[in-house]
Amino acid sequence: MIEILAPCGGEDSLPAALNAGADAVYLGITQFSARRSAKNFTREQLEAAVRECHISGVKVYVTMNTLIFDDELKALSEAAASVEEAGADGVIVQDFGAARVIHEAAPSLRLHASTQMTVTSAAGAEFARKHGFARVVLAREMSFEEIERVVRSVDVETEVFVHGALCVCVSGQCLMSAMYGGRSGNRGMCAQPCRLDVSCGDRHNVLSLKDLSVIEQLPDLDRIGVTSAKIEGRMKRPEYVAAAVTACRDVLAGRTPDIQSLRAAFSRSGFTRSYYDGTMHDMQGVRTKEDVEAAGKALQGLKKLYDKPYKRHTADVRVTVCSGKPVSAEVICEGHSFTYTSEALPEAAVNRAVTAEEIESRLRRTGGTIYEIGKAEIALESGLMLSASAVNGLRRGIFAQLDGLFAGSPDKQR
Repeated sequence: MIEILAPCGGEDSLPAALNAGADAVYLGITQFSARRSAKNFTREQLEAAVRECHISGVKVYVTMNTLIFDDELKALSEAAASVEEAGADGVIVQDFGAARVIHEAAPSLRLHASTQMTVTSAAGAEFARKHGFARVVLAREMSFEEIERVVRSVDVETEVFVHGALCVCVSGQCLMSAMYGGRSGNRGMCAQPCRLDVSCGDRHNVLSLKDLSVIEQLPDLDRIGVTSAKIEGRMKRPEYVAAAVTACRDVLAGRTPDIQSLRAAFSRSGFTRSYYDGTMHDMQGVRTKEDVEAAGKALQGLKKLYDKPYKRHTADVRVTVCSGKPVSAEVICEGHSFTYTSEALPEAAVNRAVTAEEIESRLRRTGGTIYEIGKAEIALESGLMLSASAVNGLRRGIFAQLDGLFAGSPDKQR
């Protein structure tokens, strides 16, 4: 199924993305990120984020998508090596020269061609593939038919924006902020002058576009073979991230998405899908007072979307409880198998012996974790007592060992 790719502008958005059910996240480090004013990740924060994501089977892509000056090449090389060492699954790059430097410094990192590379055709995607890019983030201005032609013509992963802000220029390559205020969007400092009230005749805000939203069209993108559905928004609140990921999950599961909550999380006079439909109608939009008030009212409700972990892994267990031996469990979970032995010793029952059903019931209380119990077999010697705390400790020990296994063996598709 198509990957749901969520934005993480900082550590506070990571739980929102993970708990809502994202398959991958993209984030920036303190250098070379096209969202310099986001709460980007330090080296230590990146390492912790990668570990947490990999335990959940979630991939991490790092944005290194600014234009690079000559005197920054050494720093770029060092940053790339650091990202590789942290265990990230790929880097998003807009410049071919930067891509070469990154590949030489960190050859195991997968290269993703940023939307700022303006790949709008099969020829462009093939050019990127031949130059070492494993994935192409297609331009946001493409129609469904144009996306389909690329997907069906080129053997390369494709990533398509399905929700979030649109630039009035082509895929973010705007010089307006740099010319007006010395803040270049291609250096991560866009001041968004397009959101000002620029007029044309009797029309106002002609450069400010509504946010794109084609989340409801995800099944079509999945059907034609798009690899990843990307949500824009590294400058947005965690509630926005959770609302967008939840809407994607709902659509792919055949449920009706809560578009009203999604709009309340953030919109500019609603959404548009005009580029996707091959038209350019009803695209202008501004952030109104009503939009801001709706967001304020919705925030608390949206927090509930990520207040508990998304279930990621199912473990089958066979628990053995016999006198004179520590309680143990044979565990099988998605390619991993091991025996976990706890420190708990069962005792002879005084009043009432524990039952297999009671042990299984306690074992299945996995709330607050990314795990759930699938098949459970309890080999129980009669006449024994095992406390609830002992079963809880067994469950925690099993999950802790799984954490270590999943963190150490991420699927990096390399």
